[in-house]
Amino acid sequence: MKTVLLIAADHIRALLHHRLLVGVMLISVAITAIFSVSLTKIGSVTVRATEAQRKARNADSNAPITAEERQKQETIIQGMQTGFQAFFYETASFGGSLVALFIFSSAVASEIRLGTIRVTLSKPVSRLQYLAGKFLGGIAVMAAYAIVASLALVIFAQANELTMSPTMKFAPLLMFSRQLMLGSLAMLLSLFVHPFVASILAFFAGNGFYGTSNPLYYVLPSYSSFNVFGQMLKGTLLSGRNVLFLELYAADFVVLMLVLAWWRFRTKELV
Repeated sequence: MKTVLLIAADHIRALLHHRLLVGVMLISVAITAIFSVSLTKIGSVTVRATEAQRKARNADSNAPITAEERQKQETIIQGMQTGFQAFFYETASFGGSLVALFIFSSAVASEIRLGTIRVTLSKPVSRLQYLAGKFLGGIAVMAAYAIVASLALVIFAQANELTMSPTMKFAPLLMFSRQLMLGSLAMLLSLFVHPFVASILAFFAGNGFYGTSNPLYYVLPSYSSFNVFGQMLKGTLLSGRNVLFLELYAADFVVLMLVLAWWRFRTKELV
């Protein structure tokens, strides 16, 4: 276990010094920030427009707001708040998916291409320990990303005085699980094809692109179930039971991908 942890720590240090990865993460944060500011401005304009319409309907702008008008305004504001959080989450989740695909698709494949893996495996390190250490290092980085994204969401909600949607309490965990699913599949595919191609295949391998009438729907993994974006917009609330089953599904999928990756890696020639 100590060997696995050492490999994971070394992998984390290498990732933190990787300019392209840092660039992807910074771009993701920047896009999220820009998107959040844009949403806030759109929300302010919408609220002002709604208030202007209300005043225009009343001959006297000082007339009291009726209960029906107040309820309608509260519904609009609540819908906007939910929409802001959903779009914020979707932007952060997409950026995290790009980071996960980059980390896991290049974790082993790039070392093989550069030949540096032979130096590590020449030491008392087995291929299983090497693969597990690389994956564990990727998990640590993605966990840190999920925590940062969650804090950013809380700060965004507080700064804009938004009421947090009940569904959002499960969002960080589901986002993290989805990214590990993407990453484990990308790692497996990277042992067969180029890491860039593996990332594209892993990203588009979800059954969300197919209908239930297509047999591929029942074979390919389900990423959409872990995305609370659509559920928030529809007003669907996730229960703890739903999340538990989704987490078990994600764990089974990740373990299966790692077993297949180990099966491929243990017999793969190191160029």
